[in-house]
Amino acid sequence: MNRVLKRLAGWKRAFLYTLVNLRSASAALNLRDTPGFARIVTGTAPGFNDPTRLTRWTRSFLYAHLVFVVARLCSLALNPSGTGAALDLSSAPGAAGWILRMTILYGNIVLLPLWTYRANHNARQLGASGMTFTPEWAAGWYFLPPGLFWKPRLVVKEIWQASVDPENWRMQQGSPLVGWWWTLWLTSAWGVLLGSGVAALVPDTATAQIVDDAVAVARPVLHLPLTLILLTIITKIHDMQMDHYRNQSEEAAR
Repeated sequence: MNRVLKRLAGWKRAFLYTLVNLRSASAALNLRDTPGFARIVTGTAPGFNDPTRLTRWTRSFLYAHLVFVVARLCSLALNPSGTGAALDLSSAPGAAGWILRMTILYGNIVLLPLWTYRANHNARQLGASGMTFTPEWAAGWYFLPPGLFWKPRLVVKEIWQASVDPENWRMQQGSPLVGWWWTLWLTSAWGVLLGSGVAALVPDTATAQIVDDAVAVARPVLHLPLTLILLTIITKIHDMQMDHYRNQSEEAAR
């Protein structure tokens, strides 16, 4: 538990340090008023930004993660005793597999906040005023404890509401998919970490191994519905925003 708390504290200090320095630098250089600054930092320019390419990349990395999850489940089904087997990095296939897994992992870590930033930005451009979260914080809450435990769910819920009806978004209901996604994420990330901590504290080796094996099975089992639900949320929000954009463009052209 102490290790977890130290890790959270380290993340918080690093994020706050980076945020303060970025804000100071942008203020000193007056970057926020410089044309193209938003595009350089986030890939987002003023006005509605077509999210199709970013959504495609985000979905592609999530599908790649899904392939690894399914492969892991198949491996566990064929070899239940290999739940705790370590990846052999000394072999070329093992090293290549590890590099690919890390690429997909960090790709998702980068792309999901970027997509969230873009979705929040576009919801505002479509007419959603008074949203609680700015685009910057919509992306930032994925990394800043303790808010990372609940803020991203509220961020995505708000984006969903604003995508259903931008002008009357407060009157809209959030999707239950958002709640399921976040519950699964918390369980898979922190529940599994807690299980690993419990296994480390168990004095009996056999019992600790059972807990470790259960954790190894639980992770891909949870990630399968988690990834599918997240893909559904991203696709639905993208489609709703694009429909609103097309309708508004047609009305403006008349």
